[in-house]
Amino acid sequence: MIFPLSLCVAENLSHFILTPLKARLRRKAREIEVERPLYPLSFNGRHRSNLWRQQIAKRLQTAPRDVAWAHGEIFRVVSDHTEGKIKNILESDVLRTAGALSLLGLQLGPYVGRFYDCDPSHFQFLNLLPYACPVEIKKHSRDFKYQMLRYKPLPRAVILCVDDNLVNRPSHIDVLELRELCRYLSETLGKG
Repeated sequence: MIFPLSLCVAENLSHFILTPLKARLRRKAREIEVERPLYPLSFNGRHRSNLWRQQIAKRLQTAPRDVAWAHGEIFRVVSDHTEGKIKNILESDVLRTAGALSLLGLQLGPYVGRFYDCDPSHFQFLNLLPYACPVEIKKHSRDFKYQMLRYKPLPRAVILCVDDNLVNRPSHIDVLELRELCRYLSETLGKG
């Protein structure tokens, strides 16, 4: 069991988030530092979350064919959005990656198209408990500005998009960019 020794307090309007910085294992004198990741659910051109990288490495060890299939599905969607051959693709088209993402650890909730699009969604990484978090579907992350102005801030929310181009995102907003995830999967599978 871990006992927190020092805490970091983050104030976000109407709630506080306590994050342990150091801990001591039961019956041990030695303290351990606990990593406080910034954007723990993000995977984009600016930040590749340690959680995502560890989860993908674990899935590559346990189910490499699933990871290869997931890469193919994500690649297909990213290609459709970036080649420009098909016009007027709706943002909901990003949901074609739901099966692939579930193999990698993100279980999207039902797409309701109101408030946050897929709420609740669940992240299941490594041996950690499932983490419920709303996911907003966008073609471009900059289109999330509407939600930032109109919706009540949550402890954490994730933007699932093809392109990450939101410049100044709040600290409680993670971005899962399919283009960068596809690029990383290509590298790890040796297809880059």
